[in-house]
Amino acid sequence: MGWHPVDFSMRANCREVFIIKLLLFYSPPKVPSEGKRKNMPGKSTIKHKVCRALGVNLIGSPSAALTLSRRPNRPGQHGTSRQAKVSPFGQQLKETQKLKAFYGISSKQLRLYYEKAARVRKQTNVALVQTLETRLDNMTYRMGFAGTLRAARQMVVHCHITVNGKRVNKPGYQVSPGDIVQLKEKSQKIDRYKDWYNFFEQKLGYVQRDTKNFSGTLVQIPEREEIPIEVEDHLVVEFMAR
Repeated sequence: MGWHPVDFSMRANCREVFIIKLLLFYSPPKVPSEGKRKNMPGKSTIKHKVCRALGVNLIGSPSAALTLSRRPNRPGQHGTSRQAKVSPFGQQLKETQKLKAFYGISSKQLRLYYEKAARVRKQTNVALVQTLETRLDNMTYRMGFAGTLRAARQMVVHCHITVNGKRVNKPGYQVSPGDIVQLKEKSQKIDRYKDWYNFFEQKLGYVQRDTKNFSGTLVQIPEREEIPIEVEDHLVVEFMAR
């Protein structure tokens, strides 16, 4: 048997046929248009659904408030139907979920805060809310450094915030009366942070702001009536005491 040379023209023809078949039968994945992308579920819509389920603007954004005003019913196909009577346990559970959502903490963290508040010589529900309110991420949000609590926590973790001139990157750091929370000098040049701080409108009696130095001071431990959250905290304590 002799050696026969390879017919390169036949191989080229086969390659061309393969490419033609690939172009005929292969269809690229469909990319949604701009109009469809806006309606796709994202993190913001999920947060809005949680707000609708609990009936409170948990994230403090104008878009969530607008969603609650337009669609006050619960999410889902049975949201508009008549709601069954909520049991005492169900009410306690709902208030506990609201408190966790307001401050962005887990059930394990809430348990630790509850045990700490139970050892303080004051009402447990008041001590619990005061401890959560004076977390560094929440103080960053209350002082106007960020538009939402989630953004404030990210700023703390990424070392944009200092306490008394020292960098602190723990969101659960407890701010004491007299502590100065300030935006880091390099971060003061970021336009988004400057806009958040300059256009902040909420005024709280236990927080004092210094717009020139991009800082804020916790004047005193806030009273329960001063803390702007809609939670029946005594039901949370009853739930945690089970």
